[in-house]
Amino acid sequence: TSWCSYCKKAARYFKQKKIPFIEHDIEKSARAAKEYKKLRGRGVPVILVGNQRMNGFSIKAFNNLYYGKS
Repeated sequence: TSWCSYCKKAARYFKQKKIPFIEHDIEKSARAAKEYKKLRGRGVPVILVGNQRMNGFSIKAFNNLYYGKS
């Protein structure tokens, strides 16, 4: 969502680290909102890396998910 500080932090981090990502705003896209419901989303962001999922965003948790380390 446009108001989510964790979404913005995640996007900045991905850009800084040159990590490719696709951003979907559940408040601006019906398709994204439908997918969010399908994922049973509770809060934003929902970050998917392959078949792994992360709710919210912290650099340490993301690095553990993406790189397998902190």
